[in-house]
Amino acid sequence: MFSVFHWKFWKILRCTPIFLCLALFTALSASAESFRVHKTVLLQVSTADTSRSVFAGVNDAIAVELPEENEFIEGIDVYFKVPQEVSYWMDSVAWSLYSGIKPEPSETKIDYKGKKETVGTFGSLLTYDIKLPLKVPNTIKQDSYSTYIETLPQTTGGKLFVRLQLAMKGTPDSLTDSLFEVSAKPIYINKGRLSLSVTLPEHVTPSPYTVFLDGKEVDLKEEGMLVTPGVHTLSIESESYRNEVRTVTVEQAKILSVKIQLKDIAPQIRLSAPKDTVAYCDDVPVQNLEEPFTVPQGKHTFRFVLGGYEIVKNLEALNGKNYTVAVTIDAEVTEEQ
Repeated sequence: MFSVFHWKFWKILRCTPIFLCLALFTALSASAESFRVHKTVLLQVSTADTSRSVFAGVNDAIAVELPEENEFIEGIDVYFKVPQEVSYWMDSVAWSLYSGIKPEPSETKIDYKGKKETVGTFGSLLTYDIKLPLKVPNTIKQDSYSTYIETLPQTTGGKLFVRLQLAMKGTPDSLTDSLFEVSAKPIYINKGRLSLSVTLPEHVTPSPYTVFLDGKEVDLKEEGMLVTPGVHTLSIESESYRNEVRTVTVEQAKILSVKIQLKDIAPQIRLSAPKDTVAYCDDVPVQNLEEPFTVPQGKHTFRFVLGGYEIVKNLEALNGKNYTVAVTIDAEVTEEQ
């Protein structure tokens, strides 16, 4: 026969969330446990701006599938819309995060084995936010509106595994019919990737050059490097090629590929003359007056022939300089008295 004390203790125990016992068991046991869920719901995390939602019941598992391209992802934000009945029965449902789950989670499996890393309940909230890190260290911001998991979960097949289960006795049967709406989105590092592809001039012996980013020398190869989002100055300096400067804008979690065609340091000449003018550079005919051309550093003579007129210009050309040699014909009009 129960005494009054026993009866009161039973009433308290009957309404006490059993997740506390689960948490204690987890803290004491580092071994994996075997369990069965009602069903497994697959939630794919998209790197696009839009995210999809799935619905999971009280005794279901959610397999959060990570994107294949996750260089910029340092964590996953899992967001729950809690059913009103679950919120009313405060702490009635627990969530658990597992590591090393076996077999690989899929919608066709219900029996699993894995190590429970973290456990908690939804309290009386109608929305619940869990931040799961994928990298250590990370820059994930912690706040009072979300639950930050310090443990780095071990994924299986690129999937995180979250289990829902009833955590309180004495709840109505209708509670097990409640559905959580679950969504997930990436938490990005505050970096973007900048890559550089350099093409050397044709018919020129390859020579070294130095790449600078915001005035600092960097080893910026085609695979690129992580940089802080924003506007940056990219420059290439060389004694054998012309210096190149570009202003680039790097966006968070995106790759910016920059292509630069290096130019010969030899002086570049552009000719400008009236139609039908025949031009010579050092007595060699210039075939195309529309296109610039290079000459060796030093003194050069340019000769222009138009009809019966001939104009000669001399130029001391320096490496790294561009020149335009222009010929104009003008007419002067005066009034006779």
